[in-house]
Amino acid sequence: MSVQKFDQWVNKHVELCPLNMLKDAVIGVNASYYLDLRLNGNGEEPLKHALGGLPFCLKKAIEDDLALLRQHGVTLVFVFDGLEYVNKSQPVSQSTESRRVQDEAWHHYLSGDSKRTVADFGKAKYPVDTMTRTLQRILVDNNVEFMVAPYSATAQLAYLLKLEDQYIDAVMGTTECFLFGVDRVVTDINLNKSALSLISKSLCEELLRVNDDMLRDAQLLLGTSFTPTFPPLESIAATKSTGIADAIQALNGAGKSVTQLCNIHREHPQVEALKYADRYKKAIMTIRHHVIMEKNGVVAPQNFDEAPGDVHEFVGQRLPEELFFYESKGLLGPEIPNWLTSGEVVLTLPGGVLDSEPYRRLVIEQLNPVRREALKILAESLHYYYQSRIIKVEPWVPQDTSNLTIEIRNTPALKGKLAQWKVRGSDVDTVMNDVGDAALFLPCLRSLKSSQFTEKTFTKGRPEYPALRSADEVLVNTVFRFMHVRGYVDDKHALTAWGKALESALAIADDESTIIGVEMLRLGLFTGNYATGTPVARTDKDYERKVYTNLISRIACLGRIRHKPMGFVGPLDRQLLTYAWKITAIRTSLRDLLETVITSMFLNGDIERERSDWTTLVQKLPFASDNGSGLGIAVKTYLDAVNDEPEITDTLKTTIKQQEGKYNWFQQLKGSGSLTKSLDQAWKIWDAVYAASQAPGIEVAQSKLLSEANEWLTTRR
Repeated sequence: MSVQKFDQWVNKHVELCPLNMLKDAVIGVNASYYLDLRLNGNGEEPLKHALGGLPFCLKKAIEDDLALLRQHGVTLVFVFDGLEYVNKSQPVSQSTESRRVQDEAWHHYLSGDSKRTVADFGKAKYPVDTMTRTLQRILVDNNVEFMVAPYSATAQLAYLLKLEDQYIDAVMGTTECFLFGVDRVVTDINLNKSALSLISKSLCEELLRVNDDMLRDAQLLLGTSFTPTFPPLESIAATKSTGIADAIQALNGAGKSVTQLCNIHREHPQVEALKYADRYKKAIMTIRHHVIMEKNGVVAPQNFDEAPGDVHEFVGQRLPEELFFYESKGLLGPEIPNWLTSGEVVLTLPGGVLDSEPYRRLVIEQLNPVRREALKILAESLHYYYQSRIIKVEPWVPQDTSNLTIEIRNTPALKGKLAQWKVRGSDVDTVMNDVGDAALFLPCLRSLKSSQFTEKTFTKGRPEYPALRSADEVLVNTVFRFMHVRGYVDDKHALTAWGKALESALAIADDESTIIGVEMLRLGLFTGNYATGTPVARTDKDYERKVYTNLISRIACLGRIRHKPMGFVGPLDRQLLTYAWKITAIRTSLRDLLETVITSMFLNGDIERERSDWTTLVQKLPFASDNGSGLGIAVKTYLDAVNDEPEITDTLKTTIKQQEGKYNWFQQLKGSGSLTKSLDQAWKIWDAVYAASQAPGIEVAQSKLLSEANEWLTTRR
């Protein structure tokens, strides 16, 4: 048994507040808490852990909440977590328990026990941070305001609640809000009863018969994002149910002092190892002087006049206020700034992923150059302290990564050559006339085929300040600079061989998934091997079928299956799940790089800063869609079915696509043509990647394999 968190105890004492009593109210929502609630707070879609990507029900669940509250005149303002503060606890999705139940779920699936498979997946915790960009997009689409806090969203919300002009009227979040002096917290939105679930701090104190300080300390002992669970409580939990009452009892036995309690248990190995007394003191200071963004944009510790001079020791290294502003608008995610301030790139293994050599090589080693580029671009626009930072790579496995250490000072400069890109006015209009879905990549590539246009992309003389003003100018120049960094464009602003390959691919499938596919092609990730890296045995009688099916279904994971907003029912595949998380790792790295490019342009004064179109800029940046393995599973299932028959005919393929007779795996897609449309999308992505692989002037390790697989697929698609 584990120690019961305070939130779990609180759930037994919630009150309901009808929404019709809250007309014109403004509620500040902790975005991470809300996402966790919708991802992990119900058992609506347990198989999301087996698929990865955006869960099928999530968007509808969010929009249902927004619609209900809007219908009752309630306004929401979402606040996202920013940089990680010192000693922040790891997310529950990374817990040993969450990993264990996912491993057990896969074991039950392979054993054919569907009930236990679903039950165990339902106990796992889905990673909230992977859905941050998705939620921001949904909020923008629904005209809901959001901001990103400098550090803790809870601290920022508590500040907003206490403003004299009442920016918000209530806070929705965890009971950690109590730590920041919030008395009443909204814990959930009850759709069925058109009400909000509330919990009162004063009620908790009354029920537990404690004062404010005792409740705070008991919460901290149970474990929060600021403190780990007090180890002796975990020892008690091994034999009996343990929770808030035990924490209070422990405090009462130590004179109501956490410091004294730590002294009593000083010989407990984990109390000593964690230096729990020091962690507690730092937690108190972190809460009391947490860094927030004030309404005038100033970023400063709370209770500033009383704050010690070493706030950075328990919150984090100071970054420029301007950078926090761009972060608050969602223009720059917290990942790269976290690496700069902490000096570490901490890499984790997603739950359910096969911890294989190919996966490790990609995430730990192959993506390191992209991380290096992103860090260099951002650091070049900051104080010299950050330009000389040394960043270590800390993976989830014991491994010597000294050769991967990023010394920013010794990384080749990028600022000078990127600053040459200043495409403006009518030249931008030329690009925008041919806009597709892949965030301007295809029209930007095509425009550079004209030598006359290429000449205009260089900065000549002293441009007016700032050079770039409109959203189109900002986005076009961001894409040009990104492509330059990634080697699709050379220093003469002409297309490289890989740039031409990307253009040929986008001409077939103008989508961000195509760009990711070409990046994966460059990394040599398209093979017919198993996820562990083990090749299919050549003595296997189905050698070709297995190799080609592996390859084609993996490339299909770049796209998204057309699926109703309901729980998935169908075959699962851990190999494809692992591959889908590879795609996520690459997509995230590309997004991080793109964000540093656009942010550096603002920091360097290339772009007009006084603007109101921040959400437009953020919304149009690509690499925000996480698709999971659903389409790959559909393709693999289809190809296996086709190949199981002695003769492949058009009638057979149509029968399978329409899921007639025995071909009935995806009930949710039956009768809507969704499987056929999904497969058509997969073939389009395949054609795009294949076209890139055959482009002249590039070296693709799997070029021959792709050609053979393409010929094999022709009669089966």
